[in-house]
Parts: sequence; C-alpha cells; structure tokens
Amino acid sequence: MNELSKVNRPAPLKNVAAFSTLLAKMVDRDPDAPGLAVLSGPSGYGKSKSAVYGANKHRAAYVECGLYTTARSLLSQILVELGEQRPRGSIEDMKSEAIMLLAANPRRPLIIDEAHFIAAKRFVDLVRELSDKSGAAAIMIGEEMLPAHLEQFDRVHNRVLEWLQAMPCDADDFQKLTAHRCPGIEIASDLAAAILEKTKGNTRRIVINLIEIEEQSRIHGTKQFDLVTFGGMGAIKGSPKFTPRKL
Repeated sequence: MNELSKVNRPAPLKNVAAFSTLLAKMVDRDPDAPGLAVLSGPSGYGKSKSAVYGANKHRAAYVECGLYTTARSLLSQILVELGEQRPRGSIEDMKSEAIMLLAANPRRPLIIDEAHFIAAKRFVDLVRELSDKSGAAAIMIGEEMLPAHLEQFDRVHNRVLEWLQAMPCDADDFQKLTAHRCPGIEIASDLAAAILEKTKGNTRRIVINLIEIEEQSRIHGTKQFDLVTFGGMGAIKGSPKFTPRKL
C-alpha cells in the first residue's frame, strides 16, 4: 500500500465509522428536523481524516477554517467547492448563491472543518442560515471547546440535531491502525498497550510511533516488535514534557 492510498483510505476506526453514520443520518433526517450537527474532540483524534473520508463517501462540500477566516473567505471556499470557480459580489450576494447551489442538491452535505476558529465569531450564524434556507445538512467539526463556544449563539446551538464526541483509540482501533500502517509487522501486546498508555489514545501520536516502527523494520529487517525490541517506554513518543532551564 503506497502513501497516497493510506491518506485517501483511512483505517476503519470507530471515529471514522461514527462520523460516516452521522453524515448518513443527517442526509436522511426528517424534513422538519434542523440541519446542523457537530463533531468535536481534542486535536489528534482523527476528526479531519474522518471528515475527508465522509466527504468523499457522501460527495459533501468540504471546507476548512483557519485563524483568519472571515464570512467572505468562508463563503468563497464554499462556492468553489460547489463549482463556482471565481466567486464574486457582496457577502449577501455570495450567501444567496451558496444557498441556491446547496438547495439544488440538498442531499449533498456541507462539512466545515476546524470550525472552532469561527465558533466564537458573530458570523457563525451564517452556517445556520445556509442550512436553514437550502435544506442541506451542515456539519461543523472542531476541538473540544466547540460545543461551549456555540452556546453563545442560541439560534445556532438549538438547531444542532446531532452532537458527536470523538473518542480516543482503544485496543481494537490500535490493531486496525497497525494493520493499515504496518502490514506484515507484528506488534506484541506489551508494546501496543504501552503506546496506547503513553499517547493516551491520541491517533496522531500513535501513528507517529507506528511510522517509527516501520522505519526500524525497514532498516533492520525486523518484523516482530515488543516493548524491549522497540527500546522501552523511553522510545515511545507521547506528549513531550519540557523542563524550563534555570537562568
């Protein structure tokens, strides 16, 4: 399996499956039900991987927010995803066009990743308006404080039909990640448990350690790893702790 296929086809972890189920539920919801949903959780839990996979599976319009996202830049991204290559006009014009394009295919959901960047801003209500007026589902994805930020905007918060919390990897997820990242390599139970413990189930940190196992396997020709073979607890990359220098 090459690197490109690993990116495009994530390991079938619980968070990936749960988000795919959420998308299907939102697309098939009752017409009178609100169209917003939220996936939240700590950084590194695989939310964006789940989002990209879900977007591909359901042909969703996928956009990603950032620190400097504005109402105009968000609408511009959405319009590009919906096929308008050169968005232009006032914010109101762009909003009307986005609603029209979403309404043309209301079974095509809108996914807004890194939504915590806009959740505390007044224009987050724009997401609610796009969903309400088009009938399309809009799913916001962000870090663990996203639900609390949305509480400040009652018109948005009370239209969230589904709240999904991303979960840390467990032993079953670890086995799936291993099969996906390290095919043909056997990881002993003591090493698997140690990696889960030190990374606290953070998917990104687990993958960092699996990449290290891949590299060691390639360099040394080893196909079996236990905790001692890997180098002990000290070799496992978890959350780094730094001791400040005394000046």
